[in-house]
Amino acid sequence: MTLDEIRPYVVILNEGSGFFFQPMDINATYILTAKHVIQNAGNAIHLLKRFTESVGGLISEDLEYTMQPGINYFEHPERDVAILKIDRLQGLSQVIRTDDVTVDRESYILAGYPQMRRDIENDPNYHNAYRTDEGITIQGPRNNSLREARIPDRPGLDEVRGHSGGGLGKFDDGFFLLAGIQSQMIGAMDEQLGKIEFSPMSSFDSLVALYPEQLTSLDPAHLGCFSFIQDATFLLRVNLFNEENIAYTRNFLKAETEKIINSGTAPHHIRRYFNKRLLLDQANPNVLNGRNIWIAWLEFLTIVNIMEYTDVEEADLKQLFNSFRLLYSDTKDDWTVEVQKMIQADYHGLPSGGVVVIGTNSSPLDGLYEIEAKRIPNLLRVTNKKLMQTDNGINFPFDHYRFVHLDSFKKKCITDKIAEYSNIFDEQELIIKLQGEYEQYITRNQN
Repeated sequence: MTLDEIRPYVVILNEGSGFFFQPMDINATYILTAKHVIQNAGNAIHLLKRFTESVGGLISEDLEYTMQPGINYFEHPERDVAILKIDRLQGLSQVIRTDDVTVDRESYILAGYPQMRRDIENDPNYHNAYRTDEGITIQGPRNNSLREARIPDRPGLDEVRGHSGGGLGKFDDGFFLLAGIQSQMIGAMDEQLGKIEFSPMSSFDSLVALYPEQLTSLDPAHLGCFSFIQDATFLLRVNLFNEENIAYTRNFLKAETEKIINSGTAPHHIRRYFNKRLLLDQANPNVLNGRNIWIAWLEFLTIVNIMEYTDVEEADLKQLFNSFRLLYSDTKDDWTVEVQKMIQADYHGLPSGGVVVIGTNSSPLDGLYEIEAKRIPNLLRVTNKKLMQTDNGINFPFDHYRFVHLDSFKKKCITDKIAEYSNIFDEQELIIKLQGEYEQYITRNQN
């Protein structure tokens, strides 16, 4: 995602701004804004405009909206936040929330339609009214659940007015991480320049909690159901000449993901149960809101379904986590660079002899789909032992667990043996073949 691609997410709302957010509700799109943007307009919506991309550039569009408090408009009684609820808009899926502002404080962006950019006479459609302020730094907490941020070059009130309701966030791995919505300038005039206050996403969570029947969690739809990422599973990429040899197996595995989807198990259930324990790098919780970790989980659960001869359901998750543990990293580097994090990951509840499956954003280099204990440098065995998270009796994870990459179940068990699959066109025969390959791979050479 680029700076230019943020604009379709930002709306002109009265004398301020608003920001599109796709919640878990697949039938609705939310516009997050500052409550005072509505109140200062006589508790009404006089102007609601967005820009959409077309071949010739951006075009303005007036959004039809009749304000109905408690039905499609919701405001917090104490905090400066409000949500406008409209019918679901297509796309707009590259924004996810971040709550990590206490640790990750640098390089934020504020996007909105400040007043000084609005020129009704010469620019009636507001094409030139949009502005992004870059290089913003998150500061400390303020009263009324607000947080402080600092804009470089110390802009004054006249330059920021109209940004209220605009989105504050940053880029990460193709997404815009929305940290909150701009509220106002700092009140003390002698230090006002460049200092703003914004409402973090937790303030909108508080608003959602007041309307549990009308509003849903401010999480992306793919956290609500695995069906949103089904098409991204089991790609099984091969060359053109092998395509017809793998097509049936690929289509079968994609169809098998339906069993997980229909079981009712969803990403938000798994996240609720295990949270940061799912991650190799627990200092980066934003990964839990992305897509790639849940693509890995859908593949993993489907593989386990086939291996175990039974359907894996929500009630089985804890037991599964204590026998096969999937840990995920969003690194695009080779998985071997994550060895230190593997040593320090959370293994509580996983008995000796268990299998640790590592998922990453890229396939292993040099054909190394398993990391054996003998490969671990002695230096790593003695450094930071106090940071290890293991149960009594387990001194070093690589001495007690088998570490395999998630892609090994596709590479070692399928594509490396593609000739053995080329003439299988019967579902039951394929199930037996996959079960045998998975079982043989998992049980061999246990540490």
